[in-house]
Amino acid sequence: MDGLDRVEVRAALEEATVDAYDEYEQYTGLLTMVQDQVVFPFRARVLGEEVEMEWAEDDEFRLDLVCERGGKQHRIEARSVELIPPLPDGHLYLAAYPASKRTAGG
Repeated sequence: MDGLDRVEVRAALEEATVDAYDEYEQYTGLLTMVQDQVVFPFRARVLGEEVEMEWAEDDEFRLDLVCERGGKQHRIEARSVELIPPLPDGHLYLAAYPASKRTAGG
């Protein structure tokens, strides 16, 4: 998420977690904003290769995305995805995910 304005990313995180009392509620708030605000699918780079990212429906206590390569689907943790222009609507919430893990000590 290099090149993004850290102040904007922090503001997105604060907006998503404004009413959260613990780590679980912070995660839930951020996950809700990603679901509501990020426009899927979008192009991104994973391990140097351009792929199309989709939402991972059966997510646990982390934010995973799905990409397809060679006819197979692969789950990728959101912090491993490099956003590339054009950035998808709602991208600041994706960028806030790794920031939330640092803040929560994860």
